[in-house]
Amino acid sequence: MPRPAFSQLRERLNISRLAIQNGGLTVCCWLVIGVAGLFAFSSLKYALFPDITFSVVLVNATAPIETALETEAELTIPLEERLQPLEGLSRLNSTTSAGQTLVRTGFSVNRSLAEAAAAVKQAIAQADLPSEADYEIIPLNLNEATAMSYALASDELSLAELAELAEAEILPPLQDLPGVLRVDLRGTGAQAAAAEGEGSFLAALQNPPTLIRFDGEAALAVQVIKQGEANTLEVVDQVEAAIAQIREQQPQVEITLAATQAGFIRSATQATIDALVGAIVLAVLVILGFLRSWRATVITALAIPLSLLGTAIVMAVYGFNLETITLLALAIVIGIIVDDAIVEIENIIRHMEEGATPRQAALLATDEIGLTVSASTLTIVAVFLPVALMGGTVGQFFKPFGLTVSAAVLTSLLVARTLTPVLAVYWLRARPSNSSAPLVSDQAAPVSDAVPSSWLERVYSRVLAWSLRHRWVVMGLAIASLIAGVAIIPLIPQGFIPQLDQGEFLLNYSAPLPQRPGSGPVAGQGQDLAQLQAQLPPGQLPPGLTAPPGAGDVRSQLLQQTLQQADALEETVSALPEVESVLTTVGGRGRPNEGSLYIKLREERDRDTAAVQAQLRQDLPALEGVETSVEDIQFIDTGGEKPLQVALLGDDVAALQTAA
Repeated sequence: MPRPAFSQLRERLNISRLAIQNGGLTVCCWLVIGVAGLFAFSSLKYALFPDITFSVVLVNATAPIETALETEAELTIPLEERLQPLEGLSRLNSTTSAGQTLVRTGFSVNRSLAEAAAAVKQAIAQADLPSEADYEIIPLNLNEATAMSYALASDELSLAELAELAEAEILPPLQDLPGVLRVDLRGTGAQAAAAEGEGSFLAALQNPPTLIRFDGEAALAVQVIKQGEANTLEVVDQVEAAIAQIREQQPQVEITLAATQAGFIRSATQATIDALVGAIVLAVLVILGFLRSWRATVITALAIPLSLLGTAIVMAVYGFNLETITLLALAIVIGIIVDDAIVEIENIIRHMEEGATPRQAALLATDEIGLTVSASTLTIVAVFLPVALMGGTVGQFFKPFGLTVSAAVLTSLLVARTLTPVLAVYWLRARPSNSSAPLVSDQAAPVSDAVPSSWLERVYSRVLAWSLRHRWVVMGLAIASLIAGVAIIPLIPQGFIPQLDQGEFLLNYSAPLPQRPGSGPVAGQGQDLAQLQAQLPPGQLPPGLTAPPGAGDVRSQLLQQTLQQADALEETVSALPEVESVLTTVGGRGRPNEGSLYIKLREERDRDTAAVQAQLRQDLPALEGVETSVEDIQFIDTGGEKPLQVALLGDDVAALQTAA
């Protein structure tokens, strides 16, 4: 009797038959893929999250205008009108003071920073600005972040002498390291110079005047800023090696690691790798327990490393890292990538038990289930691949996840359809047949009613028989489970990135600004303190500021008073038993009335980071006019965006200030 046309077509399209006929070539191809995968895997870098770029461009415009309202009308509004229509613009805000406006533009995720800056420059060139107006365009790469900070102290040198030594002997060797963008020295209280010159806006933005304390003692801080494309762990390793040499050369200087996220990145990636290895071991043990053949287990288990190595090639091509997202994707698909191989090998073994030779069994088995295996695998790809095609920030974040899963399952399908049947032909041994069925040549033998032989099969047979006799009960349980699952969805917390036990966090605070006579604060956010000094007689300070011996300008006085406000905060923080060190920075954001405490927790502690934060919020003292905020350290810089932001809109500035 002739076979149906569909069966003949299925046999002709069966790539397993072609692989079996060219077994040596098939094995060689997978050897090449394995070696290429090893090279690709060695090129992958470790990271915590995928590389996501938020393009931010600042426009600093100045003009000889006396009031903030006039500046808004003549500078801010014309600039915003030209920038608003820009393609890909996702955020636009501005800060205006007398004679100066700072416009901040944010573009869609992964928009080229150079393209964004060029678009802003072109738009501003067409703006109707006063003839005496001047502006500066500053592109900001938010991936150019601090990789690590060191605290400098010395019993033999004063802070001034220590600063001179640091600029001459410590900063230059660090600056020359690959992947390092710049090295900032903080804590001198003076304005640092940038490439554009002393006193430039970029210099004030990158390294403003600051004061530093480490564990309650005056100190300096060395901040290593990595390049946007550089890998954090690679930069940290190089800096640590350079610092070790500097410690030997400068024994009079105490150099202490004060802040870095490298430790958490290493621990998080290592935990994910451990989970991946554990998943592989468990998968192999389960396969061995069910197949009960070490040869079949080895053939099936080979799908795991080959699928992972093939996926590494795809990851290297797309520029992915070995971050928690991709490692989690690999851990998830461990059980999936062996499914196809298990189905293939189990069907081959079944035909061999019915009397077929390994080659005959491989041909028949792959003909039977080739379409089914391919359809099930492509279904998984159809589920995960759209995740990689999502837009926005979430889409860029999960793009590596979707592509990694899809690449892994597609590679596993190729392994199962090509290498698995070839190895089965060469490695599996035919078992004596207990049935009278004839040897199988081209068609499969009829499947007889098998009697369960193992305890697992007997238990499953009883459960299946009971389920078939009580169909409505089984259907009712399934429907009830579905309804219960849908009902509890609103109770599951929602969020983008869950709160992590980082072992470090920030305590930000702002001190009250001194008041002008009969007016408001001497400087609001974004206002230049030099403007206030220019309005006062030489040597005179605003009301509320006292001049200690050797006092400098207004900013220096604000820095000192803000640092004094940190005394009570540091005492409260240090009282917590989980705290290992505290790095206090005043003026780090360019605002002398603001400070930040970087709090590092001990590795051996009874409470997690969230519990310590909650305790600190309860223990913080209530200081008059001082506002405090306990915040997590953001691993992905979104340009200053917070989880919740509220904007007050209106034309009456006084009413807005009262409402705020």
